[in-house]
Amino acid sequence: MARAAVDCPNHEINLSMCPCTNEGCENRGFCCDCMRNHLASTEWPLTACMRGTPRPESTMSLPKTIPPDCPNREVNLAACLCTSDSCERRGTCCACVRQHWQPDGGKGTACMRPRM
Repeated sequence: MARAAVDCPNHEINLSMCPCTNEGCENRGFCCDCMRNHLASTEWPLTACMRGTPRPESTMSLPKTIPPDCPNREVNLAACLCTSDSCERRGTCCACVRQHWQPDGGKGTACMRPRM
């Protein structure tokens, strides 16, 4: 179900760094919806749609702050794959993506790795 941009406090920032090339994707700019979509997928990409995608240099200075009013935090916590229980970004997918999306799109990108 598509949401309105006003539902997400970081939608503008998220759009500026979204690696999705599908302009019609209803998850564009909604990191948490994108993560849940990819985690539930049985087709490529199975997880982390940023993995292997170079991060645009212009996004490296975007704020990594956690929006205090994330409306999806509780739902995100239930699906969060981060293994650090003390991580302040747990449940706030957009802040996690900005923190972990490596410039080269390498293995450390985002915390959407399956738990081992």
